Amino acid sequence: MCGIAGKVYFHSSRMVSRDVLERMNKQLSHRGPDEEGLWIDGPVGLAMRRLSIIDLSAKAHQPMSNDTCYQREKRGVLHLVFNGEIYNYQELTSELQAKGHVFRSASDTEIILHAFEEYGENAWQRLNGMFAIALYSPENRTLYLVRDRMGIKPLYYSQDPQFLSFSSEIKSLIKDPEVSREWDLKALNEYFSLRYIPTPRSIFKNINKLEPGHFLRINIEKGTVHKKKYWHFNPGPLVKNPISYYTEKLDALLKQSVSSHLMSNVPVGVFLSGGLDSSTVASYVQQLGQPLDSFTIYFDHKSFSERSEAAASAKRFGLAHHEFEVKPNIKNLSQHLSAIFDEPFSDASVIPTYYLCEFARTMVTVALSGDGGDELLAGYPTYLADRYSSLYKLLPQFTQNILLKTAQKIPVSFNRISLDYKIKAFLAAAGRPQPQAHFGWQEMFFPDEKPRLYNKKFWEYTKDHIPEESFITAYQESGDREGLEKMLYVDQRTHLLDEYLVKMDRLSMAHSLEVRVPLLDTALVEFSAQIPMEHKLQGLTTKYILRRLMKNRLPQTVLTGAKKGFTPPLAHWLATDLKFWAQDILSPDQISRTGMLDPHMPHTLLKEHADKKRDNHKRLWTLISFMLWFNKYGGFGLDL
Repeated sequence: MCGIAGKVYFHSSRMVSRDVLERMNKQLSHRGPDEEGLWIDGPVGLAMRRLSIIDLSAKAHQPMSNDTCYQREKRGVLHLVFNGEIYNYQELTSELQAKGHVFRSASDTEIILHAFEEYGENAWQRLNGMFAIALYSPENRTLYLVRDRMGIKPLYYSQDPQFLSFSSEIKSLIKDPEVSREWDLKALNEYFSLRYIPTPRSIFKNINKLEPGHFLRINIEKGTVHKKKYWHFNPGPLVKNPISYYTEKLDALLKQSVSSHLMSNVPVGVFLSGGLDSSTVASYVQQLGQPLDSFTIYFDHKSFSERSEAAASAKRFGLAHHEFEVKPNIKNLSQHLSAIFDEPFSDASVIPTYYLCEFARTMVTVALSGDGGDELLAGYPTYLADRYSSLYKLLPQFTQNILLKTAQKIPVSFNRISLDYKIKAFLAAAGRPQPQAHFGWQEMFFPDEKPRLYNKKFWEYTKDHIPEESFITAYQESGDREGLEKMLYVDQRTHLLDEYLVKMDRLSMAHSLEVRVPLLDTALVEFSAQIPMEHKLQGLTTKYILRRLMKNRLPQTVLTGAKKGFTPPLAHWLATDLKFWAQDILSPDQISRTGMLDPHMPHTLLKEHADKKRDNHKRLWTLISFMLWFNKYGGFGLDL
C-alpha cells in the first residue's frame, strides 16, 4: 500500500522540479511511512511512498523499472509507481514465467511491469485487485494512469495545455504550484445534496477523479490525453436457476476472495462491527484456519452499540477480539478530519471509523472490512423504499399531501433507528421518478431549501445545475439491468465509490493501515449482478441470499438484527454536549464569511434540533464539515 504522485510536461524542454515532486510526495508520508522514492527524466517525474505489505525487501522498491527483465525488448524500459494490491499476482507470475519472463522480486508491483510487457494496454483487464497505477514508457513517450474497477484506491489528476499532474490525494496535488485551486461551485452544490462530491468532480475545478475501470493514455510528444474504459461489465439478461445454485457459487467465491485478501507478510486483522457483512468475512477467515485479531469500537449509548453482536461473532469464530470504547474529542478530531479529506465530506461515521483504524493499527498493518455487501446484495432500506414508492405514486395527490402533513407531526427521536427521520425522507422523495427518488432518500438539502440556504449570488450561479447528475449518469450506464438492479449499480457508482470507499481509504491511510474489501472482488461483483433480485430482496428481508447462506454459521442476533450502520450518537451530541460548539461554528458571522451561504437557515436548523422539533443532525453536520473545510481552504477560489 502506497501513495503515488507525479507530473509530465508536454514539452521536452521543460523539466520536472525535484523540489515540487518532493513536496508532493511528502504530503503522502502517512500513506507510506516505510520508504520513499523519486524518478525524474526531464519532462517526466514519478514519486511514491511505500507501506510495505508484500515482499519487504529492497527488491520491491519503487519507482520500479524493468531494466533487468528478460522480455525487455518487447516494450522497452518501463518505469512504475503503484498503490494497492494485486491479489492474483501469483497466478499471473506463473503464467508469465511460462512465457519466458524472469522475476527479480516476490512483489505484486513487478507483475504489472511484466503484464504490460506481454499484453500492453490489455494488461489492466488481467489485474484483479485494488490499485492506482502510473506507468511510463520512455520508448513511446507515453504515461498511463490506471484505476481499479470499483475505485477502491483513489487517483486525482489536473491537466492543462502545458502539463498533467497526478496524485493519490488532493493535499499532495495542490503542492504543485501550477495546479489551480479555483473552486468548482457545482461540485459544492452537489456536496450540499449528498454530503460528498461525486466522481469525476472534486472541490477544485481543475482537479478530477479518474473514474473506476478507466485509464488515461498521456502522449507527451503530441500533448494528448485520452481516457478509455477498460472494464465493460454488463451482466446481460438474467438466467433463472434454483437458489441453491447461487448460494453454492456465492459460498465458493466468498471463500476464494477472503483467501486471496489474506495474503501478507505483515500482521492482518478483521474489522468486526457485529453486522452481517463483517461477520461473514470473519466466518470465512475461520474456515481458512487463520487465527486473526478482530477489532470493534462502541459508544456508551446502547442504541448505537453493536458490541455484544461483535463479541458473539468473534467468540464463535475463535478470533482474538479487541474492544475499544469511543469517547471522542469531537472538537479536536473534526479539525483533523478536514485535513484528512481535503474536500468537504460529512459522513458522520468518519468518527468511529477514525478511532477503529487508530485502534487496529496498534496491533496490525492490514485489516479486512465488510464494505460493499449492501450495494451488491441489496442491504439498504432504500431498496425497500424503491420498491414501495411505486405503490405510493398510485395514491391520489390529496392523500399524498395528507401523509406528508401527518409525517411532520411524528415525534422526533434521537435514537439510532430514527423512524421519524426515515418516514419523512421517504415521503419527501417517493413521488419522484427514478433515479431522482433514490437520490432524494440520500439528499441533505432539498431543492426548495437551497434558495434559503444559499445567498443570492450562489443560488443564481447554481440554480440550473442538476445535483443528481451522477445518479442519472450511473442509471443510464446500468445497461440491461432492470428495476432495482439499476439502483444497485447506481449505489456502486455513487455513494459506495465516493462516500464509503473514500472514507475507509483516507481514514485507514491516515494511520498507515491497509484496509482490504474482499466483498468487492471482481468475480464476486460480476456474479452478484447475475443473482435474481428476488434472491437478494425477499419481502422485507434484505440480503436474503447471504442470510440464507450464513444461516447456520452466524449468531442469530447477527442474522436477524436490524441494520444499524456505523454511526455515532451525533443527534444527541449536537443537542447537548456539542450544542454550543456547533453554534460557534455556524454563527452568523462565520457563515457570512463564506460569501455563499445565508446565515438564517443554519440558525433555524440549530434551534429546531435543540428543541427536538426536528432531527437536523445530518444537515448540521454537513454545514459544520463544510465550515471546518472552509477555514482550511477558504482563501482560494471564491469568485462569484
